[in-house]
Amino acid sequence: MKKKILIVGGGLSGSLLAIRLCAYKNISQIMLLEKNPVMTGRGVAYSEEFTHQLLNVTTGGMSLFTEKPNDFTEWLERNRNTYSNILPEKIATAFVPRKFFGDYISQHLREAVHSHPGKLQIINEEVISLRKKENIFLAVTDRKNIFEADEVVLALGNFPPADLFKEEHPVFSDPRYFSNPWIGNIYTGLSEVKNILVAGTGLSAVDVVLTLKQKKFNGNIRMISRKGKLPLAHDVNVTPVKINLPPHLHPREVWLHYSNFLKTHPEISWQSLVEGLRPLTQNFWTNWNKEERNYFLKRLRPSWEIVRHRIPHSASVMLNEMIASGKLQMAKGMIANAKIAHTGISVSFDSKSKLPETVFQKIVNCTGPESDYRKVKFPIIISLMEQGFVCADELGLGIKCTVDGKIIDKNSNEVEGLWCIGPMRKSALWETTALKEIREQAEVFVKRF
Repeated sequence: MKKKILIVGGGLSGSLLAIRLCAYKNISQIMLLEKNPVMTGRGVAYSEEFTHQLLNVTTGGMSLFTEKPNDFTEWLERNRNTYSNILPEKIATAFVPRKFFGDYISQHLREAVHSHPGKLQIINEEVISLRKKENIFLAVTDRKNIFEADEVVLALGNFPPADLFKEEHPVFSDPRYFSNPWIGNIYTGLSEVKNILVAGTGLSAVDVVLTLKQKKFNGNIRMISRKGKLPLAHDVNVTPVKINLPPHLHPREVWLHYSNFLKTHPEISWQSLVEGLRPLTQNFWTNWNKEERNYFLKRLRPSWEIVRHRIPHSASVMLNEMIASGKLQMAKGMIANAKIAHTGISVSFDSKSKLPETVFQKIVNCTGPESDYRKVKFPIIISLMEQGFVCADELGLGIKCTVDGKIIDKNSNEVEGLWCIGPMRKSALWETTALKEIREQAEVFVKRF
């Protein structure tokens, strides 16, 4: 019997899965539900607005299809006239604006709709609840429409960061505090701003700082995080170095092994080692027990993310130039307190930071996506958790699911026909946010049909 598939979320994960499913004859209908038409085929990460923020991977590694590894670079070549002022001569090793990749996904999605009339429907409504009646799922939207499906895939992507301040805190509702780096008027009224605080030093924080530079912000920027370190830069010329290790080593042993390898092989770059380690990370994670995973998260995660989630060399150069000029200041520590002042928000820091209390006209929360689903306030998640279909992972990394994306309910049973893809699998796989992993997950899913 042919099946109806409903996908909740129209960003990269949902769009890629929908495109893949179109080719399968055992699928009668694919419904892709995304409340925001502007985000359909793009999600937050590849928005139309990101005309200057660069991808953190070269174009040669950004094809939607494993069997066509050059698809994105070839698409850019075909559309070179559209992007003539920005594209370099050698596209495959270039870091291009995120918007371009969003254009690429969107076009493939449109072509899938047109090539399979009536099979793939894009519905711009928000799924607010999901219930199961016998073997059929009933999805209720914000417009009170009900859609039936044999199987449902949650492709909700990353959620906004956890708030820096509690709801009762005066700063929480102050318009000068931006709880989410991807929305709001962060870049308006900059001529009247002297100081900006960016909480976080990861990829989203780098995007905010470089956008401020592109907007010609002339004030001072302070970035603060637990480690106070920026992501390191890519080297597009490295060759991955593979090392054979037993799959079940304590994370401390893995880290020490690779550290010692670098010391005894000075001719090998750390970038080559990280690229060689990446394909093994899911295997390590799935073999670690709860204590070992917790050790990694508390002791090694910040250092790993600095080397794993890297930025283009050009971005690194610009940030270092800003630091050298005094326009950007890095700090290690945390916010201790904040209060409303006449000219902004006065922030004091913990003793580790050794920073004086400062008044900021804008505070931007770039601490990374919230992954503890007990704190996520999206209607569909609240509905599923209340029904017991979904439960939070013990380490606060996401929801409980199998490595292949089957959702596990509150009674530790797999929910037949209910799946997740992309960042939602973080608790099971750890590495599950990059295109490479999402692409592989979609390919495995569709082979069931």
